[in-house]
Parts: sequence; structure tokens; C-alpha cells
Amino acid sequence: MTSQSAPNIELSLIAPTYNEIENIVPLVERVHKALSQYSYELVIVDDNSPDGTSELAKSLSAEYPLKVIVRTSERGLASAVVAGFREAKGQVLGVIDADLQHPPEVIPALLEAIRAGADVAIGSRYISGGGIEGWSTKRRVISGGAKAFTHILLPSARKIQDPLSGLFLFKREVVDGVVLAPTGYKILLEVLVKGNASHISEVPYTFKERERGKSNLTIREELNFLKHLGRLGWIEGDIKRFIKFCTVGASGAGVNLGLLAFFVEVVGLYETLAVVISYEISILNNFIWNELWTFRDKRASAGGSVLSRAIKFNLVSLGGFSINLAVFALLFNLFGVFYIISEAVAILSAMLWNFFANLKWTWRARHEEALANQSLQEK
Repeated sequence: MTSQSAPNIELSLIAPTYNEIENIVPLVERVHKALSQYSYELVIVDDNSPDGTSELAKSLSAEYPLKVIVRTSERGLASAVVAGFREAKGQVLGVIDADLQHPPEVIPALLEAIRAGADVAIGSRYISGGGIEGWSTKRRVISGGAKAFTHILLPSARKIQDPLSGLFLFKREVVDGVVLAPTGYKILLEVLVKGNASHISEVPYTFKERERGKSNLTIREELNFLKHLGRLGWIEGDIKRFIKFCTVGASGAGVNLGLLAFFVEVVGLYETLAVVISYEISILNNFIWNELWTFRDKRASAGGSVLSRAIKFNLVSLGGFSINLAVFALLFNLFGVFYIISEAVAILSAMLWNFFANLKWTWRARHEEALANQSLQEK
């Protein structure tokens, strides 16, 4: 994005719309009441709604600091928000849904967080003081799963309690020179991954159920979110790193089986002893390749000796082996799941453990460890 800020406008708030005629008036009125003490503009980006949303919004522009953009050749919440960013004049950019599930009354607190030094201020449902009204257990589970999946794939989102929030503000310079191209409706992820933000603040709010109109969230949008999440995960590197880790793990399995056959058939060792020796050598093989390839970029920041990392890697691998046995026993013996499926799930569980335990312990950056220790002392 290219900077186009106007000194007299502090905040540009973007609200994408499609068939939101029932919500436009209360949205504009509540935003203005909340921000009447600030210099702001509300930018409504409408995807040519057939219900007259844009016409009603334009009729309000004489009374309120409101800009209306009508798109006739594009559709989609994400691209609408980016189009709004391009036309915005504020020094601070923000996003809010038009359906009033995000209360505009929270915006001043977000703006004050920006004024206090935050690069990004996020309306959060998952910190103390935040909450969700009217959600079923199923919807809460799906949302929690999406959040967990986001934390797994995106390192930049792991310390944020609500990385999927649709209510947030950020300084314009965070995305200066950045090409924003979200394919899902979670634009915040695009800003967090591609933007240049060092200080992120979360402000609690309560997510409300839609009172008027019909939700525009479709299965297609959900699929776009997953596509977007995967693309951002590839950009940040942990998907590529995980693929490398799995490749190394596959090579280790080959080394393990090959040596096992060699020690039993050629050397003549007892099977149990051969299993232990071949397993340990395969762990050493995996460590070397992960040290030289998978986590090559983290060696310097992790510090310590190669030996200390090798010991940590060994301990993590033994933990993964225990997880494999436990998951298999649970699924096969307790729930009667077919043994091949049970072992496949067990292998995946152990692989995920091994990857994240090594990422967060064996090759963990020293400054991250210092911050974690400081946090524990404060608690």
C-alpha cells in the first residue's frame, strides 16, 4: 500500500457491505456518537447491493463524515476492505463489520491504544473482559479450532488471543509498501503476517449476535479463509519447515528399518538390542538433518552447543515415541479403532509433538526464552 494520509484525519474506518440496508443508519449513527470527539471518516465499500445499501449510505454523507465506494466489477469482503484502504485518508486505518456484531463503542479504546504506542490494536473476545453472546457450543468449538489452527500455522499470531478478530485498527505505516491480497474474510491475518508491527495491543469487547439482516458468511468464504491461512503459513515459513521436518522424519524411518535389518541379519544382534541401537541412530540422523536444513536459520539465535541441542532433540523424540504408544493404545484398545488408522493418528500426533517441541525448545531463540521466563516470574 502507498501512503495517502491526510493530516487532519486521524482515523479511517472501513466497513464492507452487501445488502446491509437495515444496519446502515444505526452503524453510521453509533460510529459517529463513539467518535464525535475524534477526527475520522467512515468509508463504506459496497459491492453494488441490490437492496439500496449504497444509496441510503450516500444520503447520509451530507450529515456525517462518510465516504461511499460502490464496486460493480468485484465482490468479496476481503478485497472490499483493501479497496477501502486505498481510498482512506486517515493516519490510522481500521476495520469493522457493518452488521454491528462489533460494537462501535469500543473503537475509542482501540484508538487510545494506538495513541499510547501500539502499532496494531485488536478488539479481542478472548481476553479478560471480552466475550461472545448467543453462540452455540458447536460454533464455539469451530471458532476455537480455527484459532488453534491459526496459532499452529502462523508464528506472528501465536501471542495474540484473538487473531481472527474482525475489529481492529493499525497505523498506516504498518502496511506501507505492502501488497495486501487476502482471499478470506480475516484481513487481520494479512496485516499481522505481511505488515511491520512490533507492538500489538488487545482491547476486550463482547461479540454480539446479528440483530438485523442476513449473514453474508458462506461456505465459500470459509474455504477462502482456509486457503488464505495456508498461503500465509507458507509465506511465514512454518509450513515449509514442517514439510522439511516430515521429510527428515521419513528418511529417519528408512535409516531405522535399514539398520535394524542389518544388525539382525548381518551382525547377528538380538532383535530387541538391534531395535534400540537402530532407533537411536535414526534419531541422530534426524537431528543432523534438522540442524543443517530444517532449523538452519535458527541455530545462531538458539545458542548453546550442538551437543545440548542433540540431547534436547533426543528427549523430545522419546516423548514423541511415548505419545505414539499412548495414542495408539487409546484408539485401538479403548475405542476399537482399526489398528492402521489408530497408528496413522498416533504417528501424526507424535510428529506434531516432535515438530513443535523442537521448534519451541530445541531451536528456540534465546530472547524468546528470556521473555517466557520473565512472564513466568511476573505471574
